[in-house]
Amino acid sequence: MNPKFLFSIVIPTYNQCDYLEIAINSVLDQKENYEIIIIDNYSTDGTERLVKSFNNKNINYFKIKNEGVIGTSRNLGINYAKGSWIAFLDSDDFWFKDKLETVEKFIKANPSFDVITNDEEIIYEGSKNKTVWKYGPFTKNFYKKLLLDGNCISTSASVVKKSFLDQHNIFFSEKKTFASVEDYDFFLNLALNGAKFKFIHTPLGRHLYHKKSFSRNLERHHNALKEVLLYHLENKQRFTKNLESLKKRINANISINYALAEIQYNKNIIKAFKILIKSFAINHFYLIERIIKKLYIRLRF
Repeated sequence: MNPKFLFSIVIPTYNQCDYLEIAINSVLDQKENYEIIIIDNYSTDGTERLVKSFNNKNINYFKIKNEGVIGTSRNLGINYAKGSWIAFLDSDDFWFKDKLETVEKFIKANPSFDVITNDEEIIYEGSKNKTVWKYGPFTKNFYKKLLLDGNCISTSASVVKKSFLDQHNIFFSEKKTFASVEDYDFFLNLALNGAKFKFIHTPLGRHLYHKKSFSRNLERHHNALKEVLLYHLENKQRFTKNLESLKKRINANISINYALAEIQYNKNIIKAFKILIKSFAINHFYLIERIIKKLYIRLRF
């Protein structure tokens, strides 16, 4: 087996046995060289029995208590990985059959890139309607773009060069306050260290959106998002010293997205209005600017 094109696929899981079976089968359908690294947070739903039933030498199974921090599981997978490229796949997502074949062609044609990300089909739990999320694009000041405009990358759609992770000692954050957005921090750190991203504008997998779970945790998610952004603003970014202005701009953007999410997932117009009013009192100029930009984008397309 040629390690140059050995893909290490890291799948963290916890009590998602039915979905995990689909995820594993979607990897087994790939033609390229791969190893599967399943990191189980001591599931109680028969996950271990399922994994062992495959009886496949390319499947490696480990248990870890991650205390609800998925970054801990992904980091263990990174440490165990033998391949030169690491792919991440959440246990409730799956890939299409040509995923690794397409990615390997891009790697051979573009060996200087460090991260390859493809588009994804998105389907909401309980719905048959599908949409396609297009990620990217890569820009010259990509770290700044990610920090100011938000995450435009999906973990289950990304493959990362292991040598780049090793060289810059990049892992997922294991801070509990970053939980649910540790992937955003991961991609920010990749961009900050000069990683070159390549975006494939073809859906090569499907991401399942758990609407009920997400709607229950909206406030926690947005608080975690603020934690990540504040950490990078104060400790990592070097493109400006005007932190107060930048904080207002980012907080306005977060507030708008939070309000829109409350309307979309919880149908809570009153709470959304309160979020915007509270933000307006602090960030009125930036809030108006971001709202106009959002409306312009929607009207344009």
